[in-house]
Amino acid sequence: MEKQYILSVLVRNHEGVLVRIAGLLSRRFFNIVSIVAAQTENPAITQIIIVVQGNERVIDQVQVQLDKLVDILNVKVLDRDTSVIREHLLIKVRAQLHQIGPLVDVANMFKASILDVTNDTVILELTGDNHTLDSFIAVLKPYHTIKMIRTGCSAMARGEEE
Repeated sequence: MEKQYILSVLVRNHEGVLVRIAGLLSRRFFNIVSIVAAQTENPAITQIIIVVQGNERVIDQVQVQLDKLVDILNVKVLDRDTSVIREHLLIKVRAQLHQIGPLVDVANMFKASILDVTNDTVILELTGDNHTLDSFIAVLKPYHTIKMIRTGCSAMARGEEE
């Protein structure tokens, strides 16, 4: 059965490592849903969170292929039940002055921030899980989305070690 798997990949922070990883996955026709890379508490190490669509055989193959790369330090499939998973959303919607009150109510309901207001647009920001962001976007439908930018997921295993 196909589903989305979240891989936490620790790599040496060297030039081109992200390109090599993306190239390896695309050459093997793995379905990449998102890739997020960021420096860790150690500037020499980058953590890359990769969300891959597939079955258990596919995710096993992804792990094997990634482990072959020189700069890879660790590859782990994160368990959704024992990890904290978040995405970030910026969304610009059309809103007239009389719509600002209801829009503030929606933002408060989701604990979203209003970052910018002009005569006819509002930019909102929300961080949460996939379901929360999807729900927020759906509630904002009547306001006409002008632009939306959504990150891939960031994830971290709970507890002491990852």
